[in-house]
Amino acid sequence: MKFFTLSLCLFITHIHLAQEREYMVTKNKDTIYGSIKRSFNLFDKENIGFKIEDATGKKTKIEISEVKSLKLYNGADGDSYIVTMYDTWYLKRIVEGEIEVFEMLSTPLFYVSKNGSELEFIDMGMPFARKKAHAQLRAYIKDDPELLEEFDSMQGTEKNILYIIKKYNSLKEYKVN
Repeated sequence: MKFFTLSLCLFITHIHLAQEREYMVTKNKDTIYGSIKRSFNLFDKENIGFKIEDATGKKTKIEISEVKSLKLYNGADGDSYIVTMYDTWYLKRIVEGEIEVFEMLSTPLFYVSKNGSELEFIDMGMPFARKKAHAQLRAYIKDDPELLEEFDSMQGTEKNILYIIKKYNSLKEYKVN
């Protein structure tokens, strides 16, 4: 009986891990599966790279100009979804939902997208930019007057903006279900 229980647990774990496969989506919309590792350059922190290893063990450097998105599990950034911008920067999604928030991997700059729209820079967390960040986010939540009123009573800090976006997403999710 113990052997059966152990075998069942190992089988379930194997199935779970097999379903969580890392992948890269190219600009041509091809999906390439493999183990993806992040590389660092200690002398140039903005020079972030990724390598993908296929089933045969062949490692290939991922050219940022070819990448649309990456899905990673247990990487340097934990489980993460990463997109590229201007063929230059990698951005990690830190809030998922109707309004998504992305943070650059190399520096703490933030971008926002609503319903899959083009990413827009938001002055979140920037010194002396709270009013501007507040005004930028208002456009994203204007369809929820109650939440907008709550947000107007707050400062445009990074913490408050993330709180409001997460609340907006959870309210929209609740209204859909």
